Amino acid sequence: MLEAGEYTTEEAKEALSLTAEEIEELENMPEEPLPPLGKFGNLFWTYLQENHPSRYTYHMLEMDMRDLAVQVNQEARDMMDTVTEQLRKRTPRPKGDFMAIVQYETAIRDQAEEIVLHDIVYKIR
Repeated sequence: MLEAGEYTTEEAKEALSLTAEEIEELENMPEEPLPPLGKFGNLFWTYLQENHPSRYTYHMLEMDMRDLAVQVNQEARDMMDTVTEQLRKRTPRPKGDFMAIVQYETAIRDQAEEIVLHDIVYKIR
């Protein structure tokens, strides 16, 4: 046997007590693509990293930072849809002028995004 940390591949496989078929199956398993973080997940990641480095480090060490960012993105997307609908019900869409409609849609999106950022993304977890 070799010194600690100097095991050959065969010895490592033997130490794991897996059969050759099981090892080959594990080596040939296709990797599942990771879900994208999305806009709000990236904003959450950056916010935590810059404003709460100890929490960011904690989540990185616990290996759940990526899952947390994906979860935040999904929550934010869901809330964005809900808030957008509520804002549209409250203020009717203008008729006629194309630029007025564009301004209306932009204002609705910006208001909803502001609410989502405050309530979901910039919330300490």
